[in-house]
Amino acid sequence: MRLWQTFLEKLKKNLGETAFEKWVKPLKVLKFDALNLYLDTTNSFYIFWFQEHIKERPQDENGRKIKLHFYLNGKPFDQRRKKTLKKESPKEYFSPDHLFSFATFENFVKDATPFLAGTLLKGADSTYNPLFLYGPSGSGKTHLLMATAKELKKRGKEVFYVQTPTFVDHVVRAFKTHSLRDFRLAYRKVDCLILDDVHLLKKKIATQEELFHTFNHLHTQGKQLIFGAKTLPRRLEGIEERLNSRFEWGMTLPLEVATPTEVRQVLEKKAKLLALPLKESESIHLYQRFPKVSSLIRALEALALRLHTSKVKLDIATINELLKDLIQEEMKECLTPERIVKVVAEIFKVDANEIMGKRQDKACVLPRKTAMYFCRKTIEMPYLKIGEFFSRDHSTVMSSVKQIEKGKQEKKREILFPVLKIEEKLYQEKEGFST
Repeated sequence: MRLWQTFLEKLKKNLGETAFEKWVKPLKVLKFDALNLYLDTTNSFYIFWFQEHIKERPQDENGRKIKLHFYLNGKPFDQRRKKTLKKESPKEYFSPDHLFSFATFENFVKDATPFLAGTLLKGADSTYNPLFLYGPSGSGKTHLLMATAKELKKRGKEVFYVQTPTFVDHVVRAFKTHSLRDFRLAYRKVDCLILDDVHLLKKKIATQEELFHTFNHLHTQGKQLIFGAKTLPRRLEGIEERLNSRFEWGMTLPLEVATPTEVRQVLEKKAKLLALPLKESESIHLYQRFPKVSSLIRALEALALRLHTSKVKLDIATINELLKDLIQEEMKECLTPERIVKVVAEIFKVDANEIMGKRQDKACVLPRKTAMYFCRKTIEMPYLKIGEFFSRDHSTVMSSVKQIEKGKQEKKREILFPVLKIEEKLYQEKEGFST
């Protein structure tokens, strides 16, 4: 149903992939009747979460809101039982994250053989405990960790795969709802705990404390622990030393970013699974637009869905039109804070290190404020993240951004001219990406 799919794509963009996959994707369309949409799921907590967090509703072509009706296991959901159900099953809030269907060992592409990380993960048996997988974005960590979860489940193991943002949410909810006992039962009565992106635990002290005790409990019981991060344990920032040291108790497994050949092989496999009849020129076009494996898979899934609902001929022009929003997102991601600082330094004719440094003379302060402005306006970094990047307080970042905005509005020469030149150069780089 096209209207629902369009609404889902909007929700995925707003919520982020993790929350979308966990809470929204399990809702399936039963039927659509005029302005009524009937959704079914297997767990009442998906309904609770949707009703609590999603206030927007899908609309038809005329802007009329579509009423949603929820079903539980094929039967109309009784709203009057909401409070009772919540009290009966609070531990349902602490459930693992969704495992992507494509994430299997068979679908993981790697040129290097033998592939140590894949071999050890596939045969995870507590010989090395914990296993710590690390590598930059696009190296396939999440794919391998999900594949490991599936493999262990096939052997009858109780596996809990969770991404760090979900783990943090669980800890916060456990404290707020006085349900720490249920949280600990969910996480500690398993054969294997897999926690992805542990670098996101930075400065989250209460969550680190809970992970520390969970680690000790499972490790003492001889249960397998597997972690994923962007870097080695000893290089993790904002993580307690006692936790970092435990990450190194077992074996650390490095991963490299997928090579161009590997990315193209992933493209071919995924396109075949989705029954997308891509010509070579179309495959090359998609690879050029989405060079990272994660973004490429997302683009292929979106293309298959949108192509099916629009029923148009598949060609490069159609790909560009159907994936316009994702292409724009990818273009935005090709600009990094580091690249912005470099461009700002070129325009102002100063050393990039001076922009990142502590000097307070005008020759460095204005470029620094301008770089902060572009980090906020071009790649939409949160003020706190910009502050961390420049080693400044977030309030300093906010005042800097406002000063540059005001200077532009008032057409102050020393601000407006360099800002226009920087905008032009950054735009040219985006255009270079898209041509």
